[in-house]
Amino acid sequence: MTLVAPARSTHLTVNGAAVEVAVPGGTRLLDVLRIELGLTGAKEGCGEGECGACTVLLDGQPVNSCLVPVGQVEGRSITTVEGLARDARLDPVQAAFIDSGGVQCGICTPGILMSARAFLDGGVEATDTAVREAIAGNLCRCTGYTRVVDAITNAAAKRPREIAGGQPAVSREIAALGIRSEIEAGSDVRVGAALVRPGTLAEAYALLADGAWRPIAGGTDVMVELAGATHADGQRLLDLTDIDELRGIRVERGCLVIGATTTFAEMRRSRLVSDHLPVLAEVAATIGGLQIQNRGTLGGNIANASPAGDSLPVLLATDAEIVLGGPRGERAVPASEFFTGYRATGRGAGELIVRVEIPLPAARRVRFRKVGTRRALAISKVVMAVSWREAEGAGTAPDAGAPSVWRDVRVAVGSVAPVPMRARAAEAILEDAVPTAQTADRAAAAIAAEIVPIDDVRSTEAYRRAVTARVLRRIVRDAGGW
Repeated sequence: MTLVAPARSTHLTVNGAAVEVAVPGGTRLLDVLRIELGLTGAKEGCGEGECGACTVLLDGQPVNSCLVPVGQVEGRSITTVEGLARDARLDPVQAAFIDSGGVQCGICTPGILMSARAFLDGGVEATDTAVREAIAGNLCRCTGYTRVVDAITNAAAKRPREIAGGQPAVSREIAALGIRSEIEAGSDVRVGAALVRPGTLAEAYALLADGAWRPIAGGTDVMVELAGATHADGQRLLDLTDIDELRGIRVERGCLVIGATTTFAEMRRSRLVSDHLPVLAEVAATIGGLQIQNRGTLGGNIANASPAGDSLPVLLATDAEIVLGGPRGERAVPASEFFTGYRATGRGAGELIVRVEIPLPAARRVRFRKVGTRRALAISKVVMAVSWREAEGAGTAPDAGAPSVWRDVRVAVGSVAPVPMRARAAEAILEDAVPTAQTADRAAAAIAAEIVPIDDVRSTEAYRRAVTARVLRRIVRDAGGW
């Protein structure tokens, strides 16, 4: 078990140079880079992972450094915008931004450069769609994205990366500066929480027993909350990311099994997910930008229990079970029983979410829809998943072929009640029914009547009620060919 607390040092590599910092493990990586190391290229923008101005590369993957506790990067490699140029030669992506006029006010540019570098290193074809997705987690505050997209597209023509080898100039600067061993009095950086990194579930359970340690994985919710806390330095974080039992995706006993600390990026890339339950990859692609997907975990989305959690309706619609573990062993809780109130769950004291098990019955179809203000970095106004099995039946359909009867129907929806919910009345109408236009209208009316949306900063009660009905109507009509 590795304890990263005020008295311990964290060792990492920054732009090719070995670095040692003695700060609490829960200190934001962004603050370490800017305050401790003087690397101010990464910007403090939103502080919530929404703007991408603080993007750096963690082992080559773009992440929001404002959401990464430094204790989690022990032994890992960080690249900042200062590390792109080598031996006074610009990285091709930097040169392309200058040539294409992609450099604007400078607040968002460093983060966009880092996202662009990761995209180019990934070797993906630089289509307009692919480039825009790569920078979807970066908000431009000036004139827009056209020249930014042009710059990245032009830089793609210069792959592989043609830069002379050698130590990045910034690494020499870091070495010349020296590394402060602790935060100086009066520094602007707020002292962070202590962090401990158990290597096994048994160690994690032992720490949870005293009730003082708070679990953390990707940190995309926890770090935001701590940033607004008055006494974050009194917090103690239990980092779950080193525990093998909580990772991975596999199929066993007729279920798709997903470890709690599996990231949404891993779900998007998983062949098992695409083969057995591709809707999960679709969901993962809607959660934040790539920086959030590289950090956010399925278990964290469940534990956070937001009624707007994008993955939760799919778990409800597929009869998933949440497996909890503790000193007394494991127990499985159906997703339909797990969410007990607003941001409240059935997880007991001293328990962790260990994995999710999703049954994979033959011929089950699943559809997912999310409604938000934009395609990336949007909290859902309405999020819905519908699943069913098909059986031969009689009815009328607009196209040739036998219509189907829906059986074992599940309709799950989020952002329209204090908890993600099953729409039982709508399910009753769709059960043993043919998905006709008339059936769709009846189900839409039923779900509009049974949800309990509210007015808030993202939307109105009336809008959510109308949109929820329209989304279900569209799913049913599309499935029936109408």
